[in-house]
Amino acid sequence: MPNLAALLGAGASAPVDTTWPAHTAPGWSSFVTGRRPGGHGVYQFFDTQDPGYGAHIMGSSDLGCSSAWDWLAAQGWSLGLVNVPMSHPPRDLPGYQITWPLQQTIRYCRPAGLLAELARNGVHFQSDLATMFRGDLGYLDEAVANVEARVRSLEYLMTAHPTDLVMAVLTEADRVCHHYWHFWDPGHPQHAPAPEGSGWDEAIERIYGALDDGVGRLLEMVGDETSVVVASDHGLGVGRYGVAVHRLLEDAGLLTTVPAGGARDGGQASWFTGQERSVDFGRTRVYMPVPGSYGLNVNLAGRQRDGVVAERDRAAVLAEAAALLEDLRTPGRSPVFSAVVPRDVVYPGVHVGRAPDLLLVPRDESVLPVTDLEGPVWRPSWQTGLHRYQGMWIHRSPRVTPGRLAGPVRIVDLLPTLLAELGASWPDSIDGHPVPVVRERQARPLGPLAEDEVVAPAPAGPTEEDLYTSQRLREMGYL
Repeated sequence: MPNLAALLGAGASAPVDTTWPAHTAPGWSSFVTGRRPGGHGVYQFFDTQDPGYGAHIMGSSDLGCSSAWDWLAAQGWSLGLVNVPMSHPPRDLPGYQITWPLQQTIRYCRPAGLLAELARNGVHFQSDLATMFRGDLGYLDEAVANVEARVRSLEYLMTAHPTDLVMAVLTEADRVCHHYWHFWDPGHPQHAPAPEGSGWDEAIERIYGALDDGVGRLLEMVGDETSVVVASDHGLGVGRYGVAVHRLLEDAGLLTTVPAGGARDGGQASWFTGQERSVDFGRTRVYMPVPGSYGLNVNLAGRQRDGVVAERDRAAVLAEAAALLEDLRTPGRSPVFSAVVPRDVVYPGVHVGRAPDLLLVPRDESVLPVTDLEGPVWRPSWQTGLHRYQGMWIHRSPRVTPGRLAGPVRIVDLLPTLLAELGASWPDSIDGHPVPVVRERQARPLGPLAEDEVVAPAPAGPTEEDLYTSQRLREMGYL
């Protein structure tokens, strides 16, 4: 990847410690707000404390604090935001936005005619939901084409609609690594030779090559004097196992299932019903609220619709669930989790109440906790590449000292570093701080913004669009 290599040589760089779980929703929300999840309240694509066990999708209106876009807009900056996770629905900001909807919609840009303008100029920009992997390994060609379309869109927008700052997220490498890793890695337990002529064994090289080409084109447009940040919200590595947490909880007497159709039909999320069994919340004490959340909830009376655990028993039930997961071993007898931690310890902040009650911190990142209700406790991971806690960061600017840092930086520190280098300001209430690589710091922290003093209301329950999207994500293999 010659273009990224050149950028790496010219800029400051380090691994990035992201949020845990290492997930798109809390990761990018922490990036744009400079706050840990307890400060912004987004823990997954879906609300992890929906009182009716529903599938309410989180979005920009669910952020419980201001973001860098508010701070910059207040200082007169114009913004170009393209495909940034958790940015839908579009907001009233100076510049343009093409958001990242997890709903079925055509209203994912601002100004409203921007997608039509792109089409008139030979660029077709599909929403990220429309371009996700659907189980067909022919997706590789589509992923490469999607990168090309995104880059062409950026080239057009940066020329026709110049702004003070542009942020774009390219998601295709994530999907390719999730689903082609076993073709690329001969040591993978599910390794299989790629069909002749498919190119699947070179899928990871191909998608990163497409990304590198795109980065090179954009770098050529902006020149050497422009500040450039390249970062990821997580890394990727081998995925070996899925562990069915609900099966473990049921075997331990903490969760109860009934034949599918026998549980109360109250709009609960699709992952609480399998082909043969459904969760009976009226007899369940602990459950995993959302796939990928790496968390467990107590089914608390007065908080959950069918809660059965009294507040006086909450701590004891949490301790019972924590002991079960702390003792878990892989089929190879290695520990799965390094800790099972109460949310108050992991997620300090005004929005800790939106978090799962317990956080599962893995020792083995090749194991994915899943919500399956049927089948064996242990099964091969359906995603053969899984997220890792550390991502990457490069920051190139004439005002930044180049070189590799000795240790990792935090995802909440990346935007404050850029703002400090640009001379912009940020609220003094955020968790992030500038990485000490900026040679000419001109910024001063702002006082609290009005948005920081308002605790956002708890997310509303799931809508018909949320239910449609959760079903679509399940069909694609994401749930």
